[in-house]
Amino acid sequence: MAKRRFQLTETDKQAFEQAEGQTRDACALRRLQALRLYGTGTPMPDLQRLLPVSDRRLREWSQKYRQAGLAGLKSQWQAENALKLSREQRVDVQQRLQHYRPEQVMAADVRLSQGQFWTVSDLQIGVKSGDAVEYRTPGWYRTLLHECGLSYQRTEKVYRSRPAAHSVADFEAELEKK
Repeated sequence: MAKRRFQLTETDKQAFEQAEGQTRDACALRRLQALRLYGTGTPMPDLQRLLPVSDRRLREWSQKYRQAGLAGLKSQWQAENALKLSREQRVDVQQRLQHYRPEQVMAADVRLSQGQFWTVSDLQIGVKSGDAVEYRTPGWYRTLLHECGLSYQRTEKVYRSRPAAHSVADFEAELEKK
């Protein structure tokens, strides 16, 4: 078996432990822990039993650490839709959502709701028409609503063609009285 080239000093080990304590990302935590154990000489079978990671991945991480330090181990992953809107566009969307209602920004034939409150569908239409961006899933529009300080509530499935249950009950009560 070849001798392990990657070894951490005591100072490096303390820096890893501190970074592990500060991270809130589970993937980053696993990466830091695996590399710390790998760098302190933990045997590969023990390491792989503790953390599901391949030796190839450990070598990649150790190379990134040598090149850029702990900053090189931060995840570069962004979700597929994460940066479709630039930071400036997100600020613009936030201002529009906080200062205007859908009825003030979109015509009645364009929006899907009554226009009093922002809905996921109205936000989708607004972002698509204003910023020429379309996310694939409604979850991203809910995230945008949340980032803008707005809550998301599901609407009731009420059919306008059917009378409300209380009006039917009142009508039946009137019939029984007669």
